[in-house]
Amino acid sequence: MRLTVDIIVLCKNKIVLIRRKKPPFMDCLVLPGGHVEDSDANLAAACCRELAEEIGLEVAPDQLRLLTVRDAKDRDPRPERRVSIVFMVRFTELPSLIAGSDALEVEVVDLDSISQVIIGFDHYQAIMAAVMSENVSSSFDPKN
Repeated sequence: MRLTVDIIVLCKNKIVLIRRKKPPFMDCLVLPGGHVEDSDANLAAACCRELAEEIGLEVAPDQLRLLTVRDAKDRDPRPERRVSIVFMVRFTELPSLIAGSDALEVEVVDLDSISQVIIGFDHYQAIMAAVMSENVSSSFDPKN
């Protein structure tokens, strides 16, 4: 089993997603995140590292909030099971973002325009958890 982190980055009613550079879900929109490494002091440190690597975003561990755990056996099509710990961070204004490591590009998307069809892995369900816990968008319909 591999442990991963995924991070929901919100700014008002927008979310930061990356267009994935490699399989699985190549060219799909996904949350920034990745595998926890032995060198990471803790899960929050892994989130900070992944955000810096994938979108050039610097955050402090105390800015992150634990949101949910995604652990369904079939959540990731790769051979070894992956369990994701999902964190969330909010901004009032986003700094400049740049695609790196696994990201072809960074996209800042209106929550109202997101549908399960365009989101890879089980990240749509994680986004729904954020919407439900924060009421981040009054018109967002989780059935889309």
